[in-house]
Amino acid sequence: MNWKLCILGANSAVPTIDRYPSGQVLQTGIDSILIDCGEGSQLRMLEYGIKKSRINTILISHMHGDHIFGLPGLLTSYNLYGRTSPLHIFGPQGIKSYIEFMIGITSHDFKYPINIQEITNVTPVNIVNNTAMDIVAFPLRHRIPTYGYRIREKINRKYLSKEKVTALNLSDQDIKILLNGGSIRIQDQPYTLKHIERHPTPRSYAYVSDTAYFKECADFIGPVRLLYHESTFLGSDQELATERYHSTATEAAKTALDAQAEHLLLGHYSSRYKNIKVFQEEAEKTFKPVSLARSGKMFVIPLEDNIEILDLNESNQFGS
Repeated sequence: MNWKLCILGANSAVPTIDRYPSGQVLQTGIDSILIDCGEGSQLRMLEYGIKKSRINTILISHMHGDHIFGLPGLLTSYNLYGRTSPLHIFGPQGIKSYIEFMIGITSHDFKYPINIQEITNVTPVNIVNNTAMDIVAFPLRHRIPTYGYRIREKINRKYLSKEKVTALNLSDQDIKILLNGGSIRIQDQPYTLKHIERHPTPRSYAYVSDTAYFKECADFIGPVRLLYHESTFLGSDQELATERYHSTATEAAKTALDAQAEHLLLGHYSSRYKNIKVFQEEAEKTFKPVSLARSGKMFVIPLEDNIEILDLNESNQFGS
């Protein structure tokens, strides 16, 4: 199954009439991962046909309101809908007390387990490592403790090269022998599985939230298929970006280039800019391809083909 990233919101600080605060859902199979949960996130999920019940992991970048104010409503909705499966939440120090205070002050008796893990590491740390994927949290440079996340697939099956299978004229029985670890002989030459295997690049996604530019960030990320990187400001406002510990579109493009990203996705635009197309135009002077995160945009990450961009505002394809 292809990975699918749906953008719930990608504006900074406050919502506008057509731009919502940060929130994303990454579908990696049956399960989904929610990355940040700004105000209105669960309403966007309803709008785009996203199954909230499939979200078993939530990754929070930092404790600024535009990244967490949608979380209390979502957790309460899960309780009211009778959720019983565990929910795993990762975030910086403070996420645990924030959730516990919300549960206590609203007098909700939550019926499902909430497992909260606070991240305090000053270097990258593996927070999820299972048979399907690993997730690494890495520190960013913002005004408060902030983390980015890299999610990388583990390939657990063998992939065969159709070209090699055809060239060698292998039968189904030959392939079965090779897949079971055996060897065959063709024109008196021995062949094993390694002679017909192909090794596709694992699907991967990196999320770089609020941060000042720093060169080492690329080392934490790359190489990566799809990179989301905040671009709160344009290069013309570099001084403001530096002062507020944010990045410009040019700096996001530099990180994508150094991280050997396949595709760059910009977001977290300041509301001072009415036309966000200029962010793409600025970044493309340094790196291509570049896309703009907008509510309802879906980015499909296949195993080998190019990343595809769809619009959920036109059709609900996320859950298909």
